[in-house]
Amino acid sequence: MVNYSDILAAYSKVTKFKNSTLLQYSRTLSRMTGNQIYLKPENLQLTGSFKLGGAINVMMSLTEKQREKGVVTCSAGNWAQAVAYASRLFNIRSVIVMAENASRTKINATKGYGAEVVVYGRNSNDVVSKAMAISNSEGLTYLSPFEDDALIAGHGTIGLEILKEKPDTEVVFCPVGGGAFISGVALAIKEKSPEIKIIGVEPENANAMWLSLKQNSIVEKEHVDTIADGLALKKPGKKPFGLVQKYVDEIVLVTEDEIKKALVFLLERAKLLVEPSGAVTVAAIIANKINIKNKEVVAILSGGNIDLDKLVNFLKEEITSIKN
Repeated sequence: MVNYSDILAAYSKVTKFKNSTLLQYSRTLSRMTGNQIYLKPENLQLTGSFKLGGAINVMMSLTEKQREKGVVTCSAGNWAQAVAYASRLFNIRSVIVMAENASRTKINATKGYGAEVVVYGRNSNDVVSKAMAISNSEGLTYLSPFEDDALIAGHGTIGLEILKEKPDTEVVFCPVGGGAFISGVALAIKEKSPEIKIIGVEPENANAMWLSLKQNSIVEKEHVDTIADGLALKKPGKKPFGLVQKYVDEIVLVTEDEIKKALVFLLERAKLLVEPSGAVTVAAIIANKINIKNKEVVAILSGGNIDLDKLVNFLKEEITSIKN
């Protein structure tokens, strides 16, 4: 099981390969909510999301034999790009399975970083099965997007970054998909500053972690349907689920409309292009999902990779709603 020392070790290894995504104070959100709101813009990270730290830490944990043979994984897009970039960084072959409905922007970017992309299936279960099959047939090391300790530790370095830059933080909002991200962030923060509240945010239409916590066991949804494609998981990872149970204070849910409004708000007021999965934290803050006042709050914007045609549609919808 991953622990705090693993995250410290990961921080010392991966930081030199990443951009510094310093916190940005939002006067507008602070005024709207009666709190001091800071944005952690991982959308400005290399490859456009938080996942680079996890990918680099995983690559650095591979044996020489594993590096020589190469790796295979599966992803909705952001993990794909991070693995592709990290593989190129260390001269490792990477094969990445992406679903047929994956963002074209993310597929093209993944190819651009040098990975071999296999487009297959319609959901998270499909791509996992295909990636495992390729691993078995070609002898490649399968990289789990959720169940790897090195991955969780790499993601957790973002928690350390928040504490280092803003030690007086009182509440952190973090997106939730399979759970590897929030579990690493929560572990890093809670082990150092247990008084800080960690709030996870999921789409209502992809709320597997929320359901799992309610039932105290992993729940697999039959169907997920959300514009937040990076969070569209049918079930959480086993390792992340245990860490979330231990370290996360609460999971809240946001609607599709709330996500769209947050995305447009970030573009218009913060001048930040954030994908739906990354905007869920601001959606939760704007919709007052947690009743807090006079708190020092950090909202993690997990990524900014979005198809331009989808962005145009969101903007048109917002303009229409304003006119009406």
